[in-house]
Amino acid sequence: MATLAEITPTSIELSRIPSEPTPLETPLQTAEVAAAGVLETPPLGSPLDRVALATLLIQHFSNSWGLRTAEFAVYLFLVNLFPDTLLPASIYGFATTGVAIVLSGWAGKLVDEHHNLRVVRTSIITIKFAACLMYAGSLVLLYRLHTMLNNPRPWDTPLASGMFALIVIGGSIHTLAGVTISVAVEREWVTSIASGSSAHLTTLNTYMRRIDLLCKLLAPLFVSLLTSTASYRFTAIFLGGVEIGCLVFEILWTEISYRRFPALRTAQLSKETSRSARARDEPPRSSDVLPMYLVAWRKLLARLQSTLRDWREFSQFPIFLSSVSISCLYLTVLSFDGTMLSYLKAHAYSDPFLAGMRGLNVVAGMAGTIAMPLLERKLGLVRAGNWSIWSEVFCLLPVLITFYVGAPSDGSRAPAWNAVLLFGGMMLSRIGLWAFDLCQLKELQMALAAHPRRNSLTALQFSLQNLADMLKYILTIILSRPSQFKYAALASFISVLAGASTYLAYVKKERGHILHHSLGDMIPLLKGKTR
Repeated sequence: MATLAEITPTSIELSRIPSEPTPLETPLQTAEVAAAGVLETPPLGSPLDRVALATLLIQHFSNSWGLRTAEFAVYLFLVNLFPDTLLPASIYGFATTGVAIVLSGWAGKLVDEHHNLRVVRTSIITIKFAACLMYAGSLVLLYRLHTMLNNPRPWDTPLASGMFALIVIGGSIHTLAGVTISVAVEREWVTSIASGSSAHLTTLNTYMRRIDLLCKLLAPLFVSLLTSTASYRFTAIFLGGVEIGCLVFEILWTEISYRRFPALRTAQLSKETSRSARARDEPPRSSDVLPMYLVAWRKLLARLQSTLRDWREFSQFPIFLSSVSISCLYLTVLSFDGTMLSYLKAHAYSDPFLAGMRGLNVVAGMAGTIAMPLLERKLGLVRAGNWSIWSEVFCLLPVLITFYVGAPSDGSRAPAWNAVLLFGGMMLSRIGLWAFDLCQLKELQMALAAHPRRNSLTALQFSLQNLADMLKYILTIILSRPSQFKYAALASFISVLAGASTYLAYVKKERGHILHHSLGDMIPLLKGKTR
């Protein structure tokens, strides 16, 4: 395996360096690449390497499969172990999300400051190790399930408390490593591979999101099939084995993708050149030997100051409003996550039924990824996002009504009309949600494409999203009884509405107005693309 020092102009094919920077590249970056004598990305509009693209997408599928499987399975295990309360699932979600809030910025800096291929490899290994920890802890508890159910306070046993702590620690590591690989591959690699092509950027983002949705559809069905045909114990053992088996293949696939996409090596060497230039400009460090505690304190203080500078800079970008908007969508229980699953299980819905409903929601989300490019061509990127997020708001309104009109009592099923509104409204809302997700992702990538610390700033959006996610878990910890879920649903709808309203402010800042003056301009789907 070649090291960075071995990747020289003589060991890789050189391409012509363009005389002008591409739309997503600054003149300074072009000059740095030219000065380093490294290969340049293919000409704008050239087709993507099919083998490299295939291996990248296969790796992303394998990684997403593992993440989505663990996401569904661990909550399912916790609900099975503690059927009378939402508290364990909420504590687990709160802890894992809290870690992501605090350390997402650090994950982005890892991608900015270290070799991307090594960061991706390390993230893959960490994800698999953490998943095995969670499955092992769940397996021990499942073997002691009979004893726990006979105990009115199962938390009092040292074994249950210890294994649950192991699950939470594994989940925290799993979440942080997932954020790191998401920044490295879905943000950094995708933006570099696109090489300034808006069409390539939309194509790559759409492929990635469709894979995410496909895994959201198939992984829960697969887990439910295992639990219903075999057992929860067998499921934990089997899923742990799958994680170990996929480890080698994912590392191999990322290696192939990195070697076959010249743009990735170009971006990496450009970062190395910039980093070397900054290092030469820095004043020499003092040769005084300082106590270890003082060195650690100075490093911590420098890291905090750097993070604050990043937040201050990020908040001044117009895209910050868009990031706040999508983050508000994470403060919701109106989706098929762990807390919603716990509520539905309390109302006697079976695992296969819930997996099927989740699958239909994912199919609707897939329709959103198909609609997004069409909306962008007709409306423009910013307005497509506006239409998408407000369609989600309107579709969630009947869902909210179901928790207050005709809502079932604990342990019983809802009437048919109530269930239709609940599951139907949630399904239709996924179209707008995922179309908006793709719009906002592309807005973020284009806004920060030329920034030297784009991954650090991108990771701040993950922090915002995880902050909203953690507030959701705080909400469900306070409202832990299924009968109180309707209040969490109301708070969720208000958060989604706030996100849509915030996006209107972003639209106004970007375009100078929200609505056009003529009816024809307000309904551009009837005519050509507008600004």
